Parts: sequence; structure tokens; C-alpha cells
Amino acid sequence: MRIAIDFREGAKEKRAGKGEYVWQLVNTWVVADLNDELLLVTERNQKIELPKGKWKQVTIPLSGIWWHLGTVLWLEFLRPVDLYFSTTSLIIPSLVRSIKTVTTLFDFTVWRFPFTHLPKAVMLEKLFMPLALKYSNHLVAISEFTKQEAITIFHTPERKISVTHLAAGAQFQPMSVSPRTITELQQKYNLPAKFILYLGTLEPRKNLNHLIKAYQEVASTISETKLVLAGAKGWGQEQPPTSGVVLAGYIEDSDRPLVYNLATALVFPSLYEGFGLPPLEAMACGTPVITSIAASLPEVVGDAAILISPTNVNKLAEAIREVVLSQNLRESLRTKGLLQAKKFNWVKTLSLTTTILHKYE
Repeated sequence: MRIAIDFREGAKEKRAGKGEYVWQLVNTWVVADLNDELLLVTERNQKIELPKGKWKQVTIPLSGIWWHLGTVLWLEFLRPVDLYFSTTSLIIPSLVRSIKTVTTLFDFTVWRFPFTHLPKAVMLEKLFMPLALKYSNHLVAISEFTKQEAITIFHTPERKISVTHLAAGAQFQPMSVSPRTITELQQKYNLPAKFILYLGTLEPRKNLNHLIKAYQEVASTISETKLVLAGAKGWGQEQPPTSGVVLAGYIEDSDRPLVYNLATALVFPSLYEGFGLPPLEAMACGTPVITSIAASLPEVVGDAAILISPTNVNKLAEAIREVVLSQNLRESLRTKGLLQAKKFNWVKTLSLTTTILHKYE
């Protein structure tokens, strides 16, 4: 089967959740050496780093809205593939009619928390999401939660949506970190000797203001343990200098498993997630997790993490203090987390995805 895939997010040097999803999925696809021929569609000036295999890059030499329109014209008039797999864009499945499309659904933050997005993003998603849901031949939701959101908000028929969970990459695992590597990481990212970690985009939806307040409540009782905020800067999230809080910047892919392993715990108090990869990656590394009892996160972590209301600063502070001070609690969370993380893997995700796509040969 000849399949075109929106690979723009996977080709980015600094990948967030969507980019990790498409890169891991396609990388697993290429390594599996299936019979499908993959056309990986990118913008101008993007490079793809994948193993050799049955794929080739197709560059639509545009960006922004013009890239979308150029891709629509490429699909409509050249009809170069059997199916288009839209892993990011809602615009293309809204407009394409000559080629069958399958669209990935990540979340519905724009409907639930519009204030956490730029007005332009809110406008575009509200315009194109209903059309993408209507005209896509099938929809792939990254969690059962996201599937139910599509059904609840848009009354999308359940039969039209399949769930394919994300997973932690194989590189995320418990490991011992040499003193030399620890020193290098500390210098590279300004890491303290002991720290709890937030890892993700720095943006309002991640609820970092409440996390900082919670840390400040207990900082005096865990004074040797600092709070590290790691990730690329999103929009509308300015973090002023705060005692005990370290801004580490974006953690490179090769360093993320090491940083998880060094952290005392991951704290991820997001208001809303379609899936939430960092808690799963942390659990795969044996790192204790504190996260929100909100959206998809309970589905991801099961009973292997401490779940708190994202708006309850006192409870979040209490959870941080308990994890830092109790070795027994950390060991319990570590054991449960490793088992929970094994329930998700990219080979399973690929198998489910290709089964869906091949229905439209």
C-alpha cells in the first residue's frame, strides 16, 4: 500500500508529543520492513533522520497555510498515494476528497481550555476540526479519553474511531549514570544534585504556576531538593526567577532517559492531556510519578502514580513532600511504574495503526 504521512512534526529537531508520536511510529514501521511504501511529507528545509527502508521524503516547498494548500493540490490532482495519514493537520482531511484519509486525534484542548492556546490556533481548530471529523474515512485517537471527547463534543459515531495508545521508546529504561555523565548533564542543563522534574513544553496548559506554588509550600522541608522545569518554551509562559526553581531548557532526545533516571520524581500536573508521554517515559525509567487526576492521565498511569487534582496546590505540595521524604513510597511507585509502562509499546501501536489503514486499500 502506498501511504503518504504528514511527517513535519517528526522532522523537527526539538520534538514535542506530536513529533514523538509520528517519529516513533514511522521509525517502528521502517524497522519492521513491512510491504507499505511510505511517502513522508515535509515542509521546506526539513530533513528526516530514519533508518534506510521503504520510505522517501516528499517536500512540499512551502510553509504554514501555504504548505497545507500545496499538499491538498498535490493529493487532489496528482493522486500519488492510496491513502493520506494526517498525523497533525486538520486542514488537509477537511479539504481532500479524491484520496482516502485517516486522521489522528490528539486532544480537544481548544474546546475545554481555549485560554491555554493562541487565539489563531483556537480559530483554526474550531473551523477545521468538525470538517476533519466528518470527512476523514477513519479517526485514530491516542487514548480512550480522546475518543470519548470526540463522541461527547461532536457526536462522532463510535465505529469511526479507533484507539492506538502512544508508548515510551525503548531507550527509556532504568540505568546507572556514571559520575562523569552526571557532571556533564549538570553543567549542560544546570541540574542540581537532587531535584524533582517537570518535563514538557512550558505553556499555560501544563499548570506550572500551581506547581511552583506547591513546591514553594514545601521547599523549606525538602531544601536540598530543587524543582527543575525542563522543556522548550511555548507561548504565554514566563517563569520569573524563583528560589529553588531551575529552568533547564529543552532536554535533547539522547539525554532525556538519563535525566529521568537522575530525578527523584517527575511531577506533571497538567490541566489537560490527550495522552501525556512524560509520565509514561518516567515510569519506564523507574522514576516515581505525581500527575493529574484529569483527562487521559489516569488512563496512562493506572495505579502506578500519585494522582492529584491539578488545581489543588496543597495536595500537590503534600504529594511532593511525601515522595521526596519517603524512600518506601518511591520504591513502591518505581515497581508499579515499571509494570505499567510495559503495557504500552510502539510495535503494538504500529500493528493497530496499520490494520486500520489497510482497511482502505
